[in-house]
Amino acid sequence: MVVAGAGSGIGKSLLDVLSKKNYRSIGLSRRGEAIEGELVTGTNYHCDLRNEEAIQAVFKKIGYIDTLYITLGDGVFQPIHSLSLSEWNAHLELNLTAPFLLLKNAYKYLVNSKTPMVVILSSTAGRQGFPHSSAYCTTKHGVAGLAKAIREEWKPTIRVVTVYPGAIYTSIWDGRKGFNPEDMIPERDFAEQMSLLLDTPEAINIDEMYILPRKGVL
Repeated sequence: MVVAGAGSGIGKSLLDVLSKKNYRSIGLSRRGEAIEGELVTGTNYHCDLRNEEAIQAVFKKIGYIDTLYITLGDGVFQPIHSLSLSEWNAHLELNLTAPFLLLKNAYKYLVNSKTPMVVILSSTAGRQGFPHSSAYCTTKHGVAGLAKAIREEWKPTIRVVTVYPGAIYTSIWDGRKGFNPEDMIPERDFAEQMSLLLDTPEAINIDEMYILPRKGVL
């Protein structure tokens, strides 16, 4: 299985959890190790997930994909009038175009596996709006819509799960005032919950999951 966005945060924790549960898992991110020789399970390898040729090359090297976790993404939090076009475009490229490229190129591997599943992380910002988050909300609504479309396109062969997490304590919150890390879900706890999707009975598809801290939407 592949964890896209395993260089930090949720993806990094998820790759570690899967590895410790003895799942054959490979991480991909811009922060990963260079690919040399045979791939080693539990390792995060370098891949620019905005580059289709890079994705195609690493998927060919992996050769078999039964589960794809798409956990990558970043946040831009500022008023829309101060958001530059270059910031907007860069945000869409990482948070929305990269998932599209991953899904497009993973299809031929997923469809040939026995119990294929895709897990896509959106956000509470993919269900509602937040101030100073126009770019982030746009991409998270967009990736949720992408997941809904391919769920209909790929069923019943490939299960597609959209996860809408609330506040998970990762570096995305660094420097943001008014939020207490103790009110958030530890990223390790969230990763453990994501790994449990692999235990879903074959006859069941979980279309969407809405996971919040105990205080709700922060």
